[in-house]
Amino acid sequence: MTTYAINLETASFEAYKEINKLDKSFVGTENYLGLAYFWDHEIKHYMRDATIAKRKKIHELLLKAEEKPVKDVEFPESKYFETNDKFIEIVEKVLKVKVYS
Repeated sequence: MTTYAINLETASFEAYKEINKLDKSFVGTENYLGLAYFWDHEIKHYMRDATIAKRKKIHELLLKAEEKPVKDVEFPESKYFETNDKFIEIVEKVLKVKVYS
């Protein structure tokens, strides 16, 4: 494993867009990087401010719990995990918040 990191704050808009597009294709796999959204509307207020590391951890725990992402009807290139009790439990544990749904 390398210690090299990409500083997304210095990436051009075009570069960020392409990295995010790649990460969207990784939702639901162990290759997920932590950039792309993988949640639905019900949990977005908790997830959108999460760090990349915390997003990656939540995604990893969803996979471990055998949760499966669904295709987004509006954006066919995107997938997301539907909010359910397991998802809420994981978010509360990782982000150390109480989720009110």
